[in-house]
Amino acid sequence: MSATVTNSNIYQERYQRAKEVMAEKGIDYLFIGPGADLQYLIGTPGMDNERMMLMVIAQKGEPAMIVPALEKLATSKYAGFFELLDWTDAEGPQGRLHQLVGSASGPVKAAVGNQLWSMFLLELQKVLPDAEWSRASEVLKALRIIKSAEEGQLLKDAAAIADKAFTDIVKLQFSGRTERELMGDINGLLLKYGQEKMLFCIVGSGPNGAQPHHHTGDRVIEPGDVVVLDFGGAYKGYCSDMTRTVLVEGGTPDPDFEKVYNLVNQARAAGHKQARPGVSCESVDAAARQVITEGRYGQYFVHRTGHGIGMEVHEEPYIVGGNSLTLEPGMAFSIEPGIYLPGRFGVRIEDIAIVTEDGEENINLSTHDYVRVK
Repeated sequence: MSATVTNSNIYQERYQRAKEVMAEKGIDYLFIGPGADLQYLIGTPGMDNERMMLMVIAQKGEPAMIVPALEKLATSKYAGFFELLDWTDAEGPQGRLHQLVGSASGPVKAAVGNQLWSMFLLELQKVLPDAEWSRASEVLKALRIIKSAEEGQLLKDAAAIADKAFTDIVKLQFSGRTERELMGDINGLLLKYGQEKMLFCIVGSGPNGAQPHHHTGDRVIEPGDVVVLDFGGAYKGYCSDMTRTVLVEGGTPDPDFEKVYNLVNQARAAGHKQARPGVSCESVDAAARQVITEGRYGQYFVHRTGHGIGMEVHEEPYIVGGNSLTLEPGMAFSIEPGIYLPGRFGVRIEDIAIVTEDGEENINLSTHDYVRVK
């Protein structure tokens, strides 16, 4: 369990704001299990396993957290504004649940964490059989989508680590090695420069790069391959996520590579230019997509332009057609257009943008020109 934002008062403020949103939406109970929402509210993600660990925020009443007895000591240092109610393996958590919400009568509105295990939701439904259920994101989206200055700095620190790793990655030998071997190198570099763990890594070489979410495998990288590198890690609870596409020296590169690469790079720049306060998420997507469509590769741009980032790699806001949400200062998201030619190669370039008062800041500083690697 690791802390994130260092200002201890911020968690009390977030709790109070969550209660305000609950009141606005008429929600009586908020149930949050281990994960990013819990981390946002108390400073630790908790322990995610088959033992119930559950934050309970009542509209009327004091906050409390149900914890397995073996997690009580580790959790106690985060319990600045709520009560800890522990339970043993022999007794189970049901008694604590009844203690907190068993007296509720009649229909109530309850919101549960989006990723709460179904086995825990079923226990809650037994205790509150007449409840109307909704997702906790109805409450927490309004809080988490705007990053504070401290959160923004943590995202910048995480991005700087990814940039450092990329600087070293392109000095390594690609040709003759497997995608999986290169993934191991990337993991080592992220750890070397300070990220606590690698969260994901895509090494898509040659035709594998035409799969946006290729599962890194044992294909041997060859001279002339185009290689998509998409990776990220966790730093003090906040995520990095960047993508660069490189060309392996030698061999015979695909004749359309440079044209496609330049088109994707232009689309990336157009997305960043459009991103600013007061514009919609879908307009950023449209700005990037228009470049690729006008370049006659529109059918090969098969995903949204971006996703929010913070304590999770993918969170609000989503930069996609149909999302009319207006950008505000403090929102952070990826801009990552791509073109994927089946059986040939793919190109994707991704940076993280943070909306400022008068525009946006690109927090990934690695070159956007394609790099030739050995």
